[in-house]
Amino acid sequence: MDKSNNKLFIHRDMKPVTLEHSVEIILTPQFYTFIREDLDIRFAYQAKQIAASLFDDYLNASSEHQYHVNKCQNQWCFFAYNIEEIDKFLESVGIEKHRVSKIYFAQELENSLTHPIQLSEKNILQTIDGTVTLIPRQLMDSNLEFMPLDIEAVKLNSGITMGASLNSFISLKETILLSSLFLILGTIFIIEGSRIKSSVSNDEAIALQLTQKHSKYSDSGFRTNLLKKYQPIKKHELSKRQSIKDIAKLLSANSQLINLTIDKNAIKAAIKASNNNVAQQVNRNAKAKKLKSSMTGLNVKVEKKI
Repeated sequence: MDKSNNKLFIHRDMKPVTLEHSVEIILTPQFYTFIREDLDIRFAYQAKQIAASLFDDYLNASSEHQYHVNKCQNQWCFFAYNIEEIDKFLESVGIEKHRVSKIYFAQELENSLTHPIQLSEKNILQTIDGTVTLIPRQLMDSNLEFMPLDIEAVKLNSGITMGASLNSFISLKETILLSSLFLILGTIFIIEGSRIKSSVSNDEAIALQLTQKHSKYSDSGFRTNLLKKYQPIKKHELSKRQSIKDIAKLLSANSQLINLTIDKNAIKAAIKASNNNVAQQVNRNAKAKKLKSSMTGLNVKVEKKI
């Protein structure tokens, strides 16, 4: 084969070939079993999980098979194949494993094989009722005319590789996508880790300078007492801030803040509503936020102990 031919049909009657470049092979139905199913499944990996059970009545249980799944319009196309069998056959016709860049299934040529093509002196290939089928030449009309097929011009999408032809629930396309995603995330983690490490180093340097300048801060007992002293203050201020946020969420174009009082132990607010329905809604929302609330006419008073 010259380098202009990058695709090759694989069938039992093919003659040995000599390759000096990589090729994409197209398996004929002699090397796979095909099933089309209408299933309520969204992702290919979910369909692949049930593939083995679909082929129970079609395959020899004594040999191991691999499975490939792809979406066929509104249905799912399932393929069962034996990669070891394929590998041995390729070797027998002179095709080395490393020369195979992609493996496709002839079923993908469904729309291109509406007219028969001659695969060998013994067999032809044609789409019958939506399935690409291998037909013995002797069963066809002797005057049958074959249509030419420019296989290089046909675009194939659902391919697999020799290395990916194991019972994996993730297709090659999904594997590449996930690998790219993990690579991007890994790069981000490395950059972020370097930034955090640099920030921590700066913080440690500042802490060292402070402890050298104020030696008492190097004493863990002193720092513990300092933390106990200011922790309640922090908790009190955070509670105050959250209470103010809760009150602010009660305000709108129809409910306005009339008065706000903040002291050491409580926050009190007076809200005036535009109508009775709004006043009742403000009152309900306040109680939902665990605020003490009372309503007088259109005025709502709320209080939060802190």
